[in-house]
Amino acid sequence: MITTPSVPVDDMQVTLPLSAVMLGRVVYKREDTWNRAPLPPLLQQLTITGQAEYRSLGGNLSEAALYVRASLDNLPPTCTPLPPDLVVCDAAGEAGQAVGTLNLAAGERRPFTLTGPALDQAGKAGHTYFGLRVVQGSSLPGEELHLTGLQAKAKL
Repeated sequence: MITTPSVPVDDMQVTLPLSAVMLGRVVYKREDTWNRAPLPPLLQQLTITGQAEYRSLGGNLSEAALYVRASLDNLPPTCTPLPPDLVVCDAAGEAGQAVGTLNLAAGERRPFTLTGPALDQAGKAGHTYFGLRVVQGSSLPGEELHLTGLQAKAKL
């Protein structure tokens, strides 16, 4: 297989809710972060790399799992829309959507890699809706997660 050259992807910023609201749940935001043409069907093993920075206001979030869906329509009954722009899903039903884990420390940029079948599917659909699940620590309302320096590549 041949690895394609890396392509820059727009930075992402996520405003975190109180982590107690997210326990055991994956929270998706109704924001399509890909904003690109679908990947050609021949491309596979899409990988996104970058830096994650947790901007704390007193929380101690140290690990978060990331999930991705190609669409937030026609979701399973384990998912519930929260107006105006969130969808909350039971984590147990989202295992197939998992794409990676972020290891975090307040104010530090840490490298991460996202990959997996759900990321391939989202890339080929041309739409990515990212979800977040707190794994370790806690976040406070208004804290932010910044994903920067994003690069995507795939294999042919």
